[in-house]
Amino acid sequence: MKVDVTVPGVGESITEGLLAAWSVADESTVIEGQAIFELETDKTTIDVTAPATGTLKITVPEGTDVVIQQVVGVIDTEAAPKKEEKSDKPTKSDKAVTPSIDRITPAAKAAAKSSGIDPSALIGSGRDGMVTKEDAMAAKAPPKAPEPTSPVPSPQSRKSGTVSEAEETRKPLSRIRKVIAANLSKTRDELVLLTTFNETDMSSLKSMRSRYGETFLEKHGVKLGFMSFFLKASAAALETYPEINAFIDGDEVVYRSGIHISVAVSTPKGLVTPVVRNVGNLGFADIEKQILEFGAKAKDKTLMPEDLMGGTFTVTNGGVFGSMMSTPLPAPKQSAILGMHAIIDRPVAIAGEVRIRPMMYLALSYDHRLVDGREAVGCLKAIKDSVENPERLMLEL
Repeated sequence: MKVDVTVPGVGESITEGLLAAWSVADESTVIEGQAIFELETDKTTIDVTAPATGTLKITVPEGTDVVIQQVVGVIDTEAAPKKEEKSDKPTKSDKAVTPSIDRITPAAKAAAKSSGIDPSALIGSGRDGMVTKEDAMAAKAPPKAPEPTSPVPSPQSRKSGTVSEAEETRKPLSRIRKVIAANLSKTRDELVLLTTFNETDMSSLKSMRSRYGETFLEKHGVKLGFMSFFLKASAAALETYPEINAFIDGDEVVYRSGIHISVAVSTPKGLVTPVVRNVGNLGFADIEKQILEFGAKAKDKTLMPEDLMGGTFTVTNGGVFGSMMSTPLPAPKQSAILGMHAIIDRPVAIAGEVRIRPMMYLALSYDHRLVDGREAVGCLKAIKDSVENPERLMLEL
């Protein structure tokens, strides 16, 4: 029996995508549920799995634009695997090498070859240990022996420009990066952006985590992070300042009844913002579990478009990369974004004395057409006060 491999539906708003890479070779044996190709849409990248077990015939090459439900391959469930035709049993060394070579995408093989890297030495970060193109590009080939020093080029040869031209390489933008670029341009062109800053003393929050972190982990099965506090603090502030949870659409202001906060998650192909919905109604453990799940989905390429849609406000943490201060940009159909930054021990004046405290700069970028400075500053200060007094936040005071 032959089973079609089709492009799955990944959300009502998605009608097409890019078959970015095949994770298995043509005419190879695949197992039902195994990741076989990578589908890249304008919102996310996911691994598509085999609908049956058998021998795969690829009919659409990687790098091709495809539409939902398009047939891209066929699986023959009755075809015997080619490896079973061999009379000699594989040795132990064969078993050790085969998995790493089989679980590598063609794009990763090509990238490894161009960089002079042994594909079998790569460690995969994709689903089930699959070696992806990003893994191959991140790996470094062993340094080459130094070449003999060449004579200094003459002024005439310098003018030719051949050396600088050879150093340039070009590659097309991914669909996700194109959407990110378009959204940033739209934000710049349509919103009147202003950023207000403040700083928050993280002493109380760090102390609370130190006292109750282990107990929290034992009870809920997830670590107590900073992000859940910032999301709860943001939700409480947005209740007080509803304009920051709204947005301008033409000549109208669209107010939302729910507070759904997008959380920025970094992936190899760009930043994605899955949404934690109805934050005000969630407990701290519920928020931490959702954020952990989103991170795992982003890594495994299983984030669906529905996970990324419907946010009313965004929280991004540039501090995980060491950022001291930034001016983040709001997402489409949002009027504001909160930027968290690195926690740095700094001298601060407290009750007339200079003390060293773990401090974090906060930034709130907002659409000044809808949000006045008084509201923006008030909102950011409310978030600051909640973080500095976490017990009041947990008691909803």
